[in-house]
Amino acid sequence: MRASDKRNGVLLVGLVLGLGGVASVSCSSDNTKKTPPPSAEAGAAGEGGDGPGSAAGAGAVGGSEPTVAGAGGATPSSAGAAGAAGAAGAAGPSGEGGASGAPCDAPVTGRITIAFDAADPERVTTLKWTNSAATLSANLAASGGPAHCTDPQEFFGQSYGAPEGTLPDPVVGGHLASLVQCGADATITSAEIGCEPAGAAQMPVTTQYHFYTGARASQMRVTRTFGFSATTQPYVGTTGLRPYVARVPVSALPNVIYPTQAGTAVTSVAASNCGGDCIIPTGASWNGKWFADVDPTSGLALIVVRDPALTSAVDLTVNMDGSSSSNLTSFVLVQPAAGWKAPVTEIEYLCFADLTSWAQTARDSAQLPAGCGP
Repeated sequence: MRASDKRNGVLLVGLVLGLGGVASVSCSSDNTKKTPPPSAEAGAAGEGGDGPGSAAGAGAVGGSEPTVAGAGGATPSSAGAAGAAGAAGAAGPSGEGGASGAPCDAPVTGRITIAFDAADPERVTTLKWTNSAATLSANLAASGGPAHCTDPQEFFGQSYGAPEGTLPDPVVGGHLASLVQCGADATITSAEIGCEPAGAAQMPVTTQYHFYTGARASQMRVTRTFGFSATTQPYVGTTGLRPYVARVPVSALPNVIYPTQAGTAVTSVAASNCGGDCIIPTGASWNGKWFADVDPTSGLALIVVRDPALTSAVDLTVNMDGSSSSNLTSFVLVQPAAGWKAPVTEIEYLCFADLTSWAQTARDSAQLPAGCGP
């Protein structure tokens, strides 16, 4: 989102779970209780009992950022170590390295370190990855632009219309939400009223993160549900909605690769070539399944895979924003002709890789690394 863009619409009213901050609920002692993924498309195949997990608890934290999932068993980021009581871990599929039934106070020992903003946990403030050489990356969550209450205008985790400057604006600067974390799962729920513009109603949005260990330790699943309803009108001039913007520094991940329709080769473009939205529809040049932000020199890659059970139409947009010096390439959910008339759920998998875990030959032939996706 550009510095000149403003949040310019009053959206649907959502359910209230508190205005900002972090919920301080203890995890339930019932470690079999889970929250299934909200569904507008009957969930996703391949979930296999590994739902987003219980939203029954939240960790108390040190520092100003409420939640951190540790990387590789190391001490979490400067946001402070998340502490919690009780037990309600999500049951994971076999081979996930012990995530199943883990108590809420057990650390997530995957390779991802993440932290969320205190007032707006939809904003990811820290995102790091421990690579194949056990080296922790720099922060890969980009942000920038003028302040909107507690948020910068551009940040990792946003959701807004495409092309830029169009509605809807479900998650943008000035958004407020509450966070509950339990074991390997984190659930973020929008407040009823946002911070900017003052007193504006927020669309109901729920975002659920699931973190993995074992063979999938380099990925996280993001499930986000938007509270469209039968009264939602079509958005004028909108191609679609970016459901989740993985905004990364363009200096760290300058290029974008995406698979051809046949899925046997990739196209590579520089994000810097797209100062506005370069929208690529599903079809002859892209199969609609995944894209990756990559560093062609170091081999660092962030792959974004759409759950294959989702059938709604999508485009790809390649884009670079100057205020945050970021690559904000993302999926775009294509707006139906009559607009969205019911809640919509998007499920994406964000996977980190290097040239050890994802060899160049595999990249060139559009073969995803092991442990990336459902």
